[in-house]
Amino acid sequence: MDGEIGTFFMIWASIFTLAIYCYYVAETAPEGLVRLVMFLPVIFLFTVLPFKLNSVHLGCPTFFFISWLANSKLLLLAFGTGPLSSGPPSLSLIPFVLFTCFPLNIQRNKVPKGERQIRDPLHFANCAIGVAILLYLGQNRDRLHRKVFLLCSTMYIYSGLDLMLSVVTLIGEILLSVELESPFNNPLKSTSLKDFWGRRWNRVASENLRTVVFWPIYNYSTSRKVGHKWALVNALIATFFMSAFIHELLMYYLGRTWPTFRITMFFIFHGVCLVVEAAVTSKFTGKWTRSMSKSVVTGPLIFGFVIGTAMWLLVQDMADHKVEGRVVEEWIAFGAFLKDLGTFLVRKLLAL
Repeated sequence: MDGEIGTFFMIWASIFTLAIYCYYVAETAPEGLVRLVMFLPVIFLFTVLPFKLNSVHLGCPTFFFISWLANSKLLLLAFGTGPLSSGPPSLSLIPFVLFTCFPLNIQRNKVPKGERQIRDPLHFANCAIGVAILLYLGQNRDRLHRKVFLLCSTMYIYSGLDLMLSVVTLIGEILLSVELESPFNNPLKSTSLKDFWGRRWNRVASENLRTVVFWPIYNYSTSRKVGHKWALVNALIATFFMSAFIHELLMYYLGRTWPTFRITMFFIFHGVCLVVEAAVTSKFTGKWTRSMSKSVVTGPLIFGFVIGTAMWLLVQDMADHKVEGRVVEEWIAFGAFLKDLGTFLVRKLLAL
């Protein structure tokens, strides 16, 4: 564990150094091919650095933050677009590094304080308690029914991801003194699959996919005069396919084995469901769709549908790679590391 943590800090020191280099490149190099060529070595390093980590809890966030989001932001910045280009006025060095390296989005629309989860202590407490309970169940996974175990694994992913991203966002707000978007927006209150994937689930990733994939494909399709509806279908399927590709890479990172493509099936299935949902709602606009959007059961039904399909395809793949065993082992190792660290510090204090 000590060696893995040391490697983690070394990698992130390299990441911050490379982000500083990118800041000065963006300040001096013209937009276009020249800037892209100067970014390419960084993009390559951002892609391979997470493979130096074996820990699920250290490697997965690094892959998500750097190999996916940071690389996407740099590709967009190379051509003068994206969040690093259109972010806060006069983006200075430290904000540039933070926005490059972490999943942070400026809050564009005013949100009531009571609805901002990252400022709600109860939200953090619920996530932490949920993670602790699910970890306890994970330690006793041999006694659980297979479907119960898959459900626990799915909820652990959601609770852990929500907790991690909320902590990162809160720290970002404190350092930048600016209001940032909450990473999740009450998925249980979703009024449709479109609302779930577009506005409520992992909003930084959704915004990234919209910028990098959805709008370019949609604009290209409309320029080819295929019509609004088919342009929308093309853009949606392409977006979910890209999300599938990225998650397959993440699974390859976790298991270092050839993909089963169940994750691809999960995302393509939801892309098709989103297209079908759009077609159905366009046919039944009016009182029925308004009543469904206001129904208290709609959100839990949609959330349950996503969780159920994730158990069937996405989490099943992770279970086959024994990821859950590594998760539990890492928490045990981390507890032992903290215990040893505490013992060392107490001895040093007593020796004074």
